[in-house]
Amino acid sequence: MKYLVVTSRAPVSHEIVSGRESLKKNVGGVVTALRRLMMQEGGTWVSWGDGNADNRYLEEEYEGYHISRIMLEQREKKGFYDDYSNGTLWPLFHYFRDQMKLSPNGYKKYEDVNRKFAEKIMEHLTKDTIIWVHDYQLMLVPGMLREKGVRNLIIFTWHIPWVASEFYSILPEAKILLSSVTKADMITFHTHLYERNFHESAKMLFGSDEGLKDKTFVFSLGIDVKYYSSNNFAGLPSKALKGRKLIFSVDRLDYTKGLISRVMAIETLIKKFPKSREKFIYVMVVTPSRTSVTQYEELKRELEMTIGRVNGLYSDLSWQPIVYIYRKVSDTLLMSYYRKADIALITPLIDGLNLVSKEFVAASQNGILILSEFAGAAFNLKDAILVNPNDPDEVAQKIHEAMFMEPNEITRRLWALKRTIQKYDLEWWLNSIKNEAIRIHEHGGRDFRSKESAHNSPE
Repeated sequence: MKYLVVTSRAPVSHEIVSGRESLKKNVGGVVTALRRLMMQEGGTWVSWGDGNADNRYLEEEYEGYHISRIMLEQREKKGFYDDYSNGTLWPLFHYFRDQMKLSPNGYKKYEDVNRKFAEKIMEHLTKDTIIWVHDYQLMLVPGMLREKGVRNLIIFTWHIPWVASEFYSILPEAKILLSSVTKADMITFHTHLYERNFHESAKMLFGSDEGLKDKTFVFSLGIDVKYYSSNNFAGLPSKALKGRKLIFSVDRLDYTKGLISRVMAIETLIKKFPKSREKFIYVMVVTPSRTSVTQYEELKRELEMTIGRVNGLYSDLSWQPIVYIYRKVSDTLLMSYYRKADIALITPLIDGLNLVSKEFVAASQNGILILSEFAGAAFNLKDAILVNPNDPDEVAQKIHEAMFMEPNEITRRLWALKRTIQKYDLEWWLNSIKNEAIRIHEHGGRDFRSKESAHNSPE
């Protein structure tokens, strides 16, 4: 049985830089998982070719599977990706009403590009192909495929939060998009909350979620635990810390990540617990994102001003509370921070999952995870220290507790977390979805759910 994977971005991009062509691997937990699937099972991966040399590789054989790319004109890219996917849907599904841009033209381009994806999928379909569509950029694809008469099994995996029904319903195209997603045979989420919100949205907009109860599943994406547990990565030199606790975070620049709130929590820590001063160093890594978008540039400017103000108030010749790094860091350096950090401070305002938290747990040998209760990863990382990222006093209090936590309690929490991520790792996620798809396929019905899968991920 072959898979036809559909994502907005390809696993690799072809770029021309300074006249030389290069191959760039796209990174991230979802891409890593899907690459493993395709290398194991074979098939076709349909995606948008966003590299500046991808037009030379519309059809490409790679790692034992086929990549088929869709090329977009600049106006299509702006409407589909910038205006609607990231200007409307991204803020909507993260409860940022003030960031939403309602754009009829953006939706039209979104619709046009989704149709291009559907047409490209049709070119590569065989009778037994399982179609696996991913995320908010491609919500119209399942419905478009059914309109074209496609009867293949369709999986749709949702990777970001699904918001409460009252909030989702403010979107003018809410019914159209939801109706399309429901045409899939399997719809998977990372948490039970997102699944419940999805059902409530159906009830609000259609009067019922009848027919959906046997279609939705909760499988929280895992990581390659063996890779992050590897001892092949060197640690940071201890002398650089001078006996201080290392607090660490790494995030993409985005208003959902709570970056400024986190800096405020560090300031509150120093104010509220004066003895903590000079007892820690907070290394804050922020990777560039959507650098051409005005609000992201404004966010970066405000973040850097806040960091500068806090450092200016509390630094001296021997200590600076916040070390700010604005660039993508290598895997080797990232793993070194994971290894050495005493505390990982992962406090997004809201996050669909957040694999950094799981990566830290796998790599850490003696660290404490402080995690936002609004990150999807909190769904099964119950032994982390969970905090409300909107409350700098609470976050500061928990950082202080973590700095002086008893070694036995640190070990207990960390190893409980390690057992969880080992049980629900990347292979578990892939196999859970694959096995359920095969069962549905073999029983030939779209209302079948196996007894074995009734509880999915633990609640």
